[in-house]
Amino acid sequence: MEIERVVSDLLASNMYLLREGDAVLVVDPCRNAAVPADAQVELILLTHEHYDHISGVNEWKAATGAPVLCTAACAEAIRDPRRNLARIFPAFCQLQTWLPLQELPETDLAYACEADRTFADTLTLRWRGHTLELFALPGHSGGGMGILADGERFFSGDSLMENSDVELRLPGGSKEQWAAVSLPRLAALPDGITVYPGHFFPFLYQKKAPDQAR
Repeated sequence: MEIERVVSDLLASNMYLLREGDAVLVVDPCRNAAVPADAQVELILLTHEHYDHISGVNEWKAATGAPVLCTAACAEAIRDPRRNLARIFPAFCQLQTWLPLQELPETDLAYACEADRTFADTLTLRWRGHTLELFALPGHSGGGMGILADGERFFSGDSLMENSDVELRLPGGSKEQWAAVSLPRLAALPDGITVYPGHFFPFLYQKKAPDQAR
């Protein structure tokens, strides 16, 4: 499996293209990425509902016809520009501290989109000879999920980033769910796998990372 990372124009969030031959899975489509002409997009996966991670959903669905899959909680939230943070995104850009901004990005304050498939807690997918284990990771948001590919590569959204705290204070976030559900699941990941986070660069997983939160 080849993995291509694309950086969004919204707070430098990461989009990933997982390629197997001419087949592609998309993780967190961003609005500034071109749909590849040489590939068949078969599925769109969302790690969570925040606007910077879903900004390209409508464009990619229209261009490819690929269904969108996410947790049931994420599916509910992406339909509402208040819950997916689109309505307050300019204010959020001003308040965030990890990315210096010269100017605020243009945003669609009414942005909303729809999921086609959902799951409540866990789901295993077989795709082009690969196994994808999907599981809910509430805490940073209500609809977060992790994607473990072949037990070796983990797409974490904003629930696991190198040397960065996990933000639990945004609308829909929960310290209680983070501690009860997500921390044990992250702690169970194998050491040495590659994490593909929602922001910043991929890194090798170490057990101490998940207990950082604020």
